Amino acid sequence: MYDCEDCVRRLDQLVDKELSAPEVEEIHGHLDSCGDCTRRYRFQEGLKRLVKVSCDDTAPEALRERLKKQLKA
Repeated sequence: MYDCEDCVRRLDQLVDKELSAPEVEEIHGHLDSCGDCTRRYRFQEGLKRLVKVSCDDTAPEALRERLKKQLKA
């Protein structure tokens, strides 16, 4: 089972749907029992959704690339 450090390190991958089904299950198992990690997950998921909706194709390419890099960091 994942601990908080493992979970936080993989949240971006979880939000971006880049993990295997077993990894997703393990992380969700941790999230079910950890309010702090669940809050972090919900925040990251909401932030990425907001950025995606707010930065459509009308945003300058340089801005979109800078945001993408910052979100990956």
